[in-house]
Amino acid sequence: MTDKQTVKFGDICKEVKLTTKDPIGDGYERYIGLEHLDSGSLKIKRWGMIAEDNPSFTRVFKKGQILFGKRRPYLKKAAIAEFDGICSGDIIVMEAKSNLTDKELLPHIIQSKVMWNWAIQNSSGSLSPRTKFSVLKELEIILPDKQQMSRCLEVIDKAQECFDRIDLLHADIYKIKTKLAYDRMLKGNWYRQIFMKPDEANIPKRWRLTTIGDVLIDTQYGLSEALEKEGEYPVLRMMNITNGYVDPNDMKYLSSGYGDAEKYTLNKGDLVFNRTNSMEWVGRTGIFELDDKYLFASYLIRLVVDESQVSPFYLNQYLNLPLVQYRLKAFATPGVSQANINPGSLKSLPILLPPIDEIAETDTLLRLFDENIKSVVSQKHDSMSVLENLKSEYFS
Repeated sequence: MTDKQTVKFGDICKEVKLTTKDPIGDGYERYIGLEHLDSGSLKIKRWGMIAEDNPSFTRVFKKGQILFGKRRPYLKKAAIAEFDGICSGDIIVMEAKSNLTDKELLPHIIQSKVMWNWAIQNSSGSLSPRTKFSVLKELEIILPDKQQMSRCLEVIDKAQECFDRIDLLHADIYKIKTKLAYDRMLKGNWYRQIFMKPDEANIPKRWRLTTIGDVLIDTQYGLSEALEKEGEYPVLRMMNITNGYVDPNDMKYLSSGYGDAEKYTLNKGDLVFNRTNSMEWVGRTGIFELDDKYLFASYLIRLVVDESQVSPFYLNQYLNLPLVQYRLKAFATPGVSQANINPGSLKSLPILLPPIDEIAETDTLLRLFDENIKSVVSQKHDSMSVLENLKSEYFS
């Protein structure tokens, strides 16, 4: 190839549809779900063990292939497999065709703005949009010529290194924060002492072991109305819970004249709990701290906290601890494509509660970490945008 040429994505990449009925017997140990893929990152930093979790996945991937999240493509999840394993049916397994001049280009093409825009615009489904390889393969891509190829890769690889460093910093700060939260909230207790054998829990002086239901004043399901792209009342949905906070992105609306607007208007300090979705999303909880008027949709539950016992921020941080999220997902009852956690199960969840003054100290510390995380996430998004634009400069 001596000149730039326009090709369809399907000319340089193919979908791989290898499956297994006995993954352990076939020698596979690890599995990947959508929750293990990070937005904008080509690296896989987490996975599950098949022997421990017994997932129902049958799709096989091999080292070097690309795992592309077809569900909710706006999350921009695609990464290079560094080991063999099985993955969710919501992941497309891809690999370069032999006629691609430089196979190192393919991951960058996939993680470019032109690819994600195409995937998003051509996805189907309102609640949980999905894209298909049959759609992706029709995207037209401009490939650089041989002279540009090495320069293109050099520039992109440097930009990718910068993004990866910021991504690693984000992960490190989150790990430190999580360890601090465990130390201050669980006081050395772990899954068995909190959730299985609470009578064996080490309860510090002035602390008490109670339940989530005991520290809530009220729970309320969200509204079940058809939403529009425009309207008077912005309505929060499950994708508006980001990193433990309510985030007003990709809003939907109710038209003016909705009579029950006040009934579903959130107040500062309310928590919203995602009761129904995929296992990746079910159980997510966010604190509402926005200034404007927002309503909330039916897949969310409003939690009104008794602030004489615990702060909304503290309870939200507790519910988002990885250990607690793991327990919440164990409550989930599977459906055809969704899992559900009922309010009764949530209310039964134990919580080790310190006195109010210690709660305030923990809140202050964890908010400082969240401010740092927010700053790093902003840098990460900016770096991702630069990287996507750079890739699109070469491929569109």
